[in-house]
Amino acid sequence: MTYLQRINYRPSTDGFSDKELQYLQQHFDAYGAELLADGQPVRWEWIEEVEVVKAARPVGPTGWIVKNLVMGGERYHVGVYYGSQEAIFANATLRVAQYIVKTIAYYAAQRIHYKGPDDLTPLTEI
Repeated sequence: MTYLQRINYRPSTDGFSDKELQYLQQHFDAYGAELLADGQPVRWEWIEEVEVVKAARPVGPTGWIVKNLVMGGERYHVGVYYGSQEAIFANATLRVAQYIVKTIAYYAAQRIHYKGPDDLTPLTEI
């Protein structure tokens, strides 16, 4: 199984666009005790799994228009699963998705199962 590897530095938002910073401000905040997903608290010790997937888009011209003109490029969904609940960060840029995953890897002390692209954050196999 693949798990998030704990990192010893807090991720930075340096270089983020105004829209990316606004997305984080509206949907995600994190500090020592918990993360806030759209204002809902999720304690670090509750988190069991994180999953990152590319946002689905229709194939053909419509999909290209939505992806490139409406959304401004490829988008990702980040799912944080705890107990029978979930927090979903939808339509995040790759940089925002990476920031969310790395922030979880920074704060959470327990092993968290991970599914998604291998290059977002350091991972470990146990």
